[in-house]
Amino acid sequence: MPSETVSARLRVVRYVVLAGVCLFAAGQFYAAEPRPWGVAVAWAAGTALVFGPVAWLARDRVTEDLRETLTYVAAGAGILLASVWLGVSLAFAPALFPYGPGVWAGFALGILVALLAERTVVPERLRGAGI
Repeated sequence: MPSETVSARLRVVRYVVLAGVCLFAAGQFYAAEPRPWGVAVAWAAGTALVFGPVAWLARDRVTEDLRETLTYVAAGAGILLASVWLGVSLAFAPALFPYGPGVWAGFALGILVALLAERTVVPERLRGAGI
């Protein structure tokens, strides 16, 4: 039987990391002139619409061991994709690389919206136990 203390510690670490990303995004967004509202809103909507339902469905239908494996695969694929995207954008068109305050702010806001929706709108049977 897994320890509740470890689970609580991991949950706290997740929230601290998410808060750090949110603070970084807010600082980047606040410092940007002009503020990229359109990019931030688009990324927030996209992140919330993708992150929320995919996470909720995966928790309901995929075993915990397989979810852990898929998390590592997705993280590796994300790192590989970001590296290739950065290389291509620097080599051919710097405008292709979407790193910036609007992307960070939108990503952080989208995750917060998905987590808030899970706690307030999503039925109990579809809520994830790990967040």
